[in-house]
Amino acid sequence: MNILVTGGAGYIGSHTIIELLSSNHNVVVVDNLSNSSVESLRRVEEITGQSIPFH
Repeated sequence: MNILVTGGAGYIGSHTIIELLSSNHNVVVVDNLSNSSVESLRRVEEITGQSIPFH
């Protein structure tokens, strides 16, 4: 299933992405980075070994 995660670079969003990817879902992230950092997405990619589309 394809899933859009808004606020995916934040704490809750990044943990949600890890769970979704581990359940074999495709994830696309949208975040304005006002209260988060793109670094969290890099860490999620490192943990999961998957590339995460980010807008």
